[in-house]
Amino acid sequence: MINAVQDAIARAVQAQAQAEPAPVPTTPTTPTTPTMPTVPTPTPAPVPTLTPAPEPATVTPTGVPSPIKGWDEKAVLVTVKRRMFNPNKRDEEETENYGAGNVSKHLFKSPHNRVRETIAKFSAVYTYLKANTVPWKTGVDLLNIKHYTTFAQELRALIDTANDAADDLAAHWDYEVAQDLAHLSTIKPHLANPRDYPAASEVRGLFGFEVIYEPVPTVGDFRVEISDEDKQSLKDYMERAKADAAGHVISQMVEPVRKAIDKLSIPIGEKGAIFRNSLLDNLGEVAKRMKAVNVSDDPALNSRIAELGALAADYKANQDSLRDVQSQRDKAVGRLEALESDLNATPTGAVA
Repeated sequence: MINAVQDAIARAVQAQAQAEPAPVPTTPTTPTTPTMPTVPTPTPAPVPTLTPAPEPATVTPTGVPSPIKGWDEKAVLVTVKRRMFNPNKRDEEETENYGAGNVSKHLFKSPHNRVRETIAKFSAVYTYLKANTVPWKTGVDLLNIKHYTTFAQELRALIDTANDAADDLAAHWDYEVAQDLAHLSTIKPHLANPRDYPAASEVRGLFGFEVIYEPVPTVGDFRVEISDEDKQSLKDYMERAKADAAGHVISQMVEPVRKAIDKLSIPIGEKGAIFRNSLLDNLGEVAKRMKAVNVSDDPALNSRIAELGALAADYKANQDSLRDVQSQRDKAVGRLEALESDLNATPTGAVA
C-alpha cells in the first residue's frame, strides 16, 4: 500500500518533468544581403475576458497529447485520526436535580490554560486537513498529488507543534488541575471534583495523531478475479465519490460568492453597506485553495475557479470604488450573480 502511494507520487513528479519543454538547439546563420525593412502589421489589442480558456492538454515530447490520468495517478487518500482529552464531564448533582437527560460541566473553561491551548493546536491540524483536501468518505479525504510534498510537510509541522503542547501540558498537569478546581469552586462548590480529572501519568496518552496515506482504489487493485457486478459496483462508487468531490469544490466557492452578493447588494449609505476587506480576501483565498485541492480535469469547473480568482483580484485592487461608487458596486454584484449561476449549473456527474 505504501509502495502504491510512493509510485503515484513518483509518477506525478516524472510527468511534471516531462511536461517541461526541452531547450531547442540553435545553429549559426550566414549573413545575407540587407533588404528594405518592412512595416509591421499592427496587432489588435486583446479583448479582456473574465473566463480564462481551459488549460491545454499536456503534450508529450513526441507531440502527442497525453491521455487524461486516472484519479489513482492524480490524487492520494489521507486519513488523520486524532485523540484528545474531553473536558466535558457529567454533572451528577445537576443531572439528578434536572430530572431529564444529562447535564454536563465543562472543565478548564478559564480563559488561559494549557488544556485549552493544547486542544486548539490539535484542532488546527484538523482544520488544515479539511482546508486542503476534499471529502472522499467519512474519515477519509482526497489530496491532490501535486501538493502532497507541501501538504505532508506543513501537516507534520502542525502535528509537531500540537505534540509539543501536549508534552508541556502533561508536565504541568497537576498545576492546571489545581487551578481549575479553584476556578470551579468559585462558581459552585460541588463542581470542583478531583475525580473528574485523569492522573498526570495518563494525560499524555490521551493526545495523539495517526496519519495514513493510501492510493485511490481501482478495479486493477484486486489480486484475484472479481465478478462483473462487483467491478461495476466499484466503478459506480468511484463516480459518486468524484461527483461529491467536485460538488464540494463548487459549494466552497458558492458560499463566499453569496456572502459578497448579499453585502454588496446593500446600497451605499444604507445600514449594513460597509464591508470589511476580508469579504474580498475570502474570495481570493477560496479560489486559490480550490485550485490546489481540485483534482478534476473538467474544463468547466477549472474555468469557474479561474474566474473567481480573476474577480477577486479585480475587486481587491478596486475595493475603494466598491465602497464609494454605486455603479461599480452594482456591476460587481451582477458579475458575482452570473458566476454564482454558472457555479450552480456546473455539472458534477461526469468528472474526469
